[in-house]
Amino acid sequence: MHLSRRTLVFAATSLVLLPSAARFLIPSARAAAPATPDEAKAMVERAAAHLKEVGIDKAMADFNDPAAGYVDRELFVVIYGPDSRVLCAYGTSAMVGRDGTQFKDVSGKEFGKEIMALGRNGGSGWVEYHMTNPLTKKVGLKRSYVMGVGDYVLLVGALIG
Repeated sequence: MHLSRRTLVFAATSLVLLPSAARFLIPSARAAAPATPDEAKAMVERAAAHLKEVGIDKAMADFNDPAAGYVDRELFVVIYGPDSRVLCAYGTSAMVGRDGTQFKDVSGKEFGKEIMALGRNGGSGWVEYHMTNPLTKKVGLKRSYVMGVGDYVLLVGALIG
């Protein structure tokens, strides 16, 4: 099939001039792009506000529901409880119930202890460690934003390498 230059220009112009609502119907390259640390931080901030608003039981149900807006590519909310046990971690049920302070990455870094120390007493900040990407199953450097909310520590991480 041969398309004329005029047809190609019309098609490209039509895409640019589409009403903004219609543009969302066209798949974009961004949908498949890896998540960023900034997106992880934004998600944990939303999750913290949600936890404060609805309480732990409803928040955990929402964080484990992909339709609720707290699962995006490899981003998902993890919650450590007051006893350092993982209460919530979408798609990684093997972590739930385990003492997070015992977690080490492939290099031996005790990232769980660092997460708890940072998030306790309402602290927040970044922790880096190696983790398996749940989508690709490959190990990479993960940067997680940690935020303490009452007795809980929340984190969301993005693979950066």
